[in-house]
Amino acid sequence: MSRMRNALKGFIILGLLGGLLLPAGQKASAETVYTYKDETSSFAINGSSVRMTGEHVVWRERGQIHYGNTGTGQKTVVTNHGKSTDSPAIGINGRGEAVVVWADKRDQSEGTGNLNWDIYSYNLSTNTEKKLNDTIGQHRIPSIDGNYIVWQTNPDYEMQIYDMAAAVLTDLGRGRDPVAGNGRIVYKGSADGSLYEYAIAARTHKKILDLPYTQYVERFVFSGEEILWKQRDLDGYGKYTFMDLGENNPQPLDLTGPVMQGVEYSEMSISDGTAVWLEASGGSVVMKGADLIGGSSYTLGVIKPSQFIGFNGDGLALVNNGKLVNRTIIQTEAGLSNNPAGVQTGGAVIGSDGGIVSADQAASLAFEQGTFEADTRIVLDNSTETSLFQSKPAQGMTWAGMAWKWTAEAELKKPAMLTFEMERAIETAELANRTGIYRYDESEGKWVYAGGTVDSAWRTVRARVVTPGLYALFAYAPSFSDMNGHWAQSEVEVLASRWIVNGMQTGDFDPKQSVTRAQFAKMLVEAAGLGIGQAGGGSFRDVPDNHWAARWIEQAAAAQWIKGYEGSLFKPNAAVTREEMMVMLVNAARLPKDNTSDTLSGYADADRVRAWAKPSVETAIKSGIIQGSGSLLNPGGTSTRAEAAAVIYRWLTMKEELFNE
Repeated sequence: MSRMRNALKGFIILGLLGGLLLPAGQKASAETVYTYKDETSSFAINGSSVRMTGEHVVWRERGQIHYGNTGTGQKTVVTNHGKSTDSPAIGINGRGEAVVVWADKRDQSEGTGNLNWDIYSYNLSTNTEKKLNDTIGQHRIPSIDGNYIVWQTNPDYEMQIYDMAAAVLTDLGRGRDPVAGNGRIVYKGSADGSLYEYAIAARTHKKILDLPYTQYVERFVFSGEEILWKQRDLDGYGKYTFMDLGENNPQPLDLTGPVMQGVEYSEMSISDGTAVWLEASGGSVVMKGADLIGGSSYTLGVIKPSQFIGFNGDGLALVNNGKLVNRTIIQTEAGLSNNPAGVQTGGAVIGSDGGIVSADQAASLAFEQGTFEADTRIVLDNSTETSLFQSKPAQGMTWAGMAWKWTAEAELKKPAMLTFEMERAIETAELANRTGIYRYDESEGKWVYAGGTVDSAWRTVRARVVTPGLYALFAYAPSFSDMNGHWAQSEVEVLASRWIVNGMQTGDFDPKQSVTRAQFAKMLVEAAGLGIGQAGGGSFRDVPDNHWAARWIEQAAAAQWIKGYEGSLFKPNAAVTREEMMVMLVNAARLPKDNTSDTLSGYADADRVRAWAKPSVETAIKSGIIQGSGSLLNPGGTSTRAEAAAVIYRWLTMKEELFNE
């Protein structure tokens, strides 16, 4: 598959060019848009460990093995002995009959000291069950392909293969995690981190991936020709790599650059020129895809790991709300082409069910269900309008070399998630904290902050957006003349770079000035990324529509973060007390309130905390978001602008939206 090898060079080239600060005007990716379409079947599954081949599906439900046929609707309870089962798989034997295999503990004790399992098979056509292993041992994780079933036996990593046609069990030697496919068995070495292949007909072993002792294959999937694996080194860096055994001289090709290990997911799949895997992105999990023929990578939406099954034929199989879903990946060419009537063509169509528009791996837009009432064309294009990137919203702004323009033929009913992805991680925590997505406001002629949540790997930046237009990535390093050397300098500057706090017209920050209730409500809404609500909610009599903070206060009130005083008053200009701040913050952070803790017992003025605030004060102190002053809580005291900034900074750090070196 030489065309695949040539296309995949693009992955490596992007990796060499990647990084945060690219030269102005440099293209960040190809211009191919990937979307997907989900078709939900009526076939219901209430279980886990789901595996599919064609119309045949197998899963674990309440510890037992179940089978179903999506074409006929047939369902069969394969085991009902009440003992543990594990690792179900489904295949078609040489006679075209569906066969289920799994690990079973019916003949073993369930104690923690007994690690022994057996391997069983069940033929759906003949209704015959068979125990395949002939020794007692830790027989685990069977794989089936055609007439062959293979598994490993711990702790010595002995591999066994069972030939269903001949009813013969054979010892294959030592190896780990064997997977059968297309007359081959691919496995990891028992004493090294390399990959090996066993040719079933020829009965020969050979090494197909030779890694140095400092690297190893952590996990892999095998489709019969193509292998996708996560490769790890001893320093903790990992990358996704691919190999096509159908080539004359198969060689590994990297799909991603090395990234320091963070939150990881084992789910991945590969089939017929497409690879997918799961990655953490902020507080969500996204499915990543790679077109191994076209040389592009992209995002396929937010997903829960428990929903993932893998490729089944041409589509991806998922489980959503207990129903099987077939996800078809749709590839179109991005770009604008104006016809004589001025109608835009190209791009991708998003329906009422939502979906993803992805321009290679550098940018994507995720639309929730209900964002559009009807099919709507979305165009996402790389922009090189370098003259606009010199129009900066403030001193200290640096363009990060990425800019994308998107259009929509209809108004969005819900915000979309815009994600920029870099091939190489941002170099420092300080830079990650100060990087954000900005929209160019044509009416004002300036860049406006849209948001900026960086993932834990420091490779993606995302923001919720509602207005189509030109968006770019900037790093912002604001400074204030009265904050040099201040204990909260870093906290204030980082929050200012995210437009959560602002300085005075004099260029100072005025860190000792008290924070008002209106100011703190605004800080919470901005820090949470809610955006501002609509004025005119009328929640409080003393917050008219023309009050400078009316829209932030209404948003916080709608979220039930803030409450007022008797007479429907909010007192927006009153200094916020420390206990009021703690109540607002705990509500915004959605922390479970503690009514039984003795956290406050060590503070001399704990009795001054009012009853309505005590659960929130307990929670805030216990979580570490807010700290006492020595032996005092000072619940009725006010907070300075610097203290409020430090509190918001700690909250965002707790949410893993800010990072420390």
